[in-house]
Amino acid sequence: MKSITVKPVPGGWVVDEASGGMPLMFLAGGRAERKARELAERASRGGEPAEVSVHDRGGRLVGHFRYGAEQIGA
Repeated sequence: MKSITVKPVPGGWVVDEASGGMPLMFLAGGRAERKARELAERASRGGEPAEVSVHDRGGRLVGHFRYGAEQIGA
């Protein structure tokens, strides 16, 4: 399962794929979350289940979304 995390960093937000891809930097958290969901949906359409975890500025988990096979059982 592809795991994608949205988390705050100095100066903005980062979208990080656990698979080791290059992190993506955004100034706005909403844009970062939209990109993370887009990446997860793309992976799901390609047959790879994916999940997105979104953290707020305090580091707390504020959203968790699943795409693909796992989504059905969630």
